[in-house]
Amino acid sequence: MWGIITTVFLGLYGLMSYYIGSRGWYTLGKQAPRPYQILYWIFFLLLILSFPLAELGEEVLPITIAPVLTIWGGYSMVAVSYLFLLLLVTDLIRLLDKRIAFLPVIIRDHKKTPLTLGFLLVCLVLIVVVYGSWNARNPIVKEYDLTVYKNAGPLDQLHIALVSDLHYGPIIDTKRIERMVEMVKDLQPDIILLAGDITDGSLLPEQGAKLAAVLARLQSPMGTYIVPGNHDRDLRDDQSELMNELIESGITVLKDNYITIGDHFHLIGRDDPNRRRGVDRMELEELLVGTDPSKPLILLDHQPLDLSRAQELGIDLQLSGHTHRGQIFPANLITGQIYEIDWGLLKKDAYHLIVSSGFGTWGPPLRIGNRPEVVSIKIDFH
Repeated sequence: MWGIITTVFLGLYGLMSYYIGSRGWYTLGKQAPRPYQILYWIFFLLLILSFPLAELGEEVLPITIAPVLTIWGGYSMVAVSYLFLLLLVTDLIRLLDKRIAFLPVIIRDHKKTPLTLGFLLVCLVLIVVVYGSWNARNPIVKEYDLTVYKNAGPLDQLHIALVSDLHYGPIIDTKRIERMVEMVKDLQPDIILLAGDITDGSLLPEQGAKLAAVLARLQSPMGTYIVPGNHDRDLRDDQSELMNELIESGITVLKDNYITIGDHFHLIGRDDPNRRRGVDRMELEELLVGTDPSKPLILLDHQPLDLSRAQELGIDLQLSGHTHRGQIFPANLITGQIYEIDWGLLKKDAYHLIVSSGFGTWGPPLRIGNRPEVVSIKIDFH
């Protein structure tokens, strides 16, 4: 399935690139002197080729080249996409003007209009890409306050720090993870929950130990707990370096099991449905066997799925990530249609769902139209 999606997207990317190249050549390059024509094609090929080369050569390129090409490919893919959309809107306006003639003549007929417009579009795309890169590296703290009408014993309030979608790997390095650790420390939470996609895929030797060493600095009175996400291949292997190091550091990975925290509440951790192991995750009702429904039930599930079932089974709070809130506008319009809620707080009677936009990035190292975040949740029990 992923191969089909990649092929389709690369096909669309090729069509967008052809459209941009032909429009640019017709408007800017065709009439230019020969040296400028050569520069045009060099610039254009550097812009469009890095992304497909990174995608197709990920498994065969040298380890020193692949991450750099992946990062540059992510930037160029976003630039091509935005440039395509802007050119498309420009052409639609131009075609509409031929029918209605609403543009000022001095703009429509001026000989420098195409060059000026092309320059402005390129500048606008550069500004958006630079902003997206800066935005992805400057996470915020998102705060929620809610009430759960259940008895948690002597516990009147619970402060949760929630982080999802770190995507540790070629782009999100330990320095970025250390930034997250410091933000969580500043919150001084009672418990720390990591809602999956801790890694961006399989880790190289010694990388699991490096990541676990940083995560071990996450300290709270009730501990740190992780559930796997769809990218967490190392968390699916109980004998992996990462799993062994996490266990050594005292961090608990919940995969279709639950734990009772101080006899106050149950924390239920679901495995991710996209494990590709041929083994389905447990049904939620199976997972709840042995829990006390009179205690608060907190569900940690990477993807915001099975919401109605969670509500029916008495889950008080579900914590998820995965969506990135689309990460790159207008992809949020798609995630908003796929999920009942792709970011924020959803409340249905006694059931609450909080979906985080995540801390890191997947694919392009940019965020446009949303913010990376660490989530602070304060629950009052009554």
